[in-house]
Amino acid sequence: AAAGEAEAAVLRRPRVTVLATGDELVPPGRPLPAAGVYESNRLLLAALLRSAGAEVTLGPIVPDAPGAIREAIAKALVDSDVLVTSGGVSVGEEDHVRPAFQAAGGKLECWRIAVKPGKPFAWGRRGSACWFGLPGNPVSAAVTAVLLVAPALRAMQGAGDPLGARWPGRLGERLVNRGDRRHFLRVRRGGDGRWVSAGLQASHGLAALAAAEGLVDVPPGVVYEAGQEVEIIPLV
Repeated sequence: AAAGEAEAAVLRRPRVTVLATGDELVPPGRPLPAAGVYESNRLLLAALLRSAGAEVTLGPIVPDAPGAIREAIAKALVDSDVLVTSGGVSVGEEDHVRPAFQAAGGKLECWRIAVKPGKPFAWGRRGSACWFGLPGNPVSAAVTAVLLVAPALRAMQGAGDPLGARWPGRLGERLVNRGDRRHFLRVRRGGDGRWVSAGLQASHGLAALAAAEGLVDVPPGVVYEAGQEVEIIPLV
């Protein structure tokens, strides 16, 4: 208005639906049966994706039944610009999400990436809608959301740098990747301002994820020594 302009061109915030799949999943607040797991990925993902500008709707917890998953996916792809699912994209007997997406008319563009955590990540399209299939382990879901889904949402909104900010940091301890995939290690600031491991670097390590402030990309077979300068990928 101060420049005399009556209108401005903008892009609409993407509408995102987040679904979780799994017979073992139980909403928080209910009694936990034997072999049950409290479902927390939808809340985690919703917070991360809202920070990237999305309008997020929490979809249902869907049982491990191909028909139910297909119906939930088909509905979400009509109601949303982006569907994000958690679980069911690996190679187990109850991993039905990829074939259900294809049965609902989706085209699978990518499945499995050479990163840790998050190898079973999948991506596809149906018409103008996108689907991101995230692993069910909470750390894998969070890391792939930060690295892959959030930048896509920023790009949909016209961001000039959809990857987002990166921070310079100095390590306070040694970080090692003995594997054959890029390992995105969860790190936090130590008392001296240097970056150290946030704790257990496993895909179920929720405590370490909660303590983490960022990620460090350690290539396969690489050792980063204490004192080395690295790039920190913020978690939010």
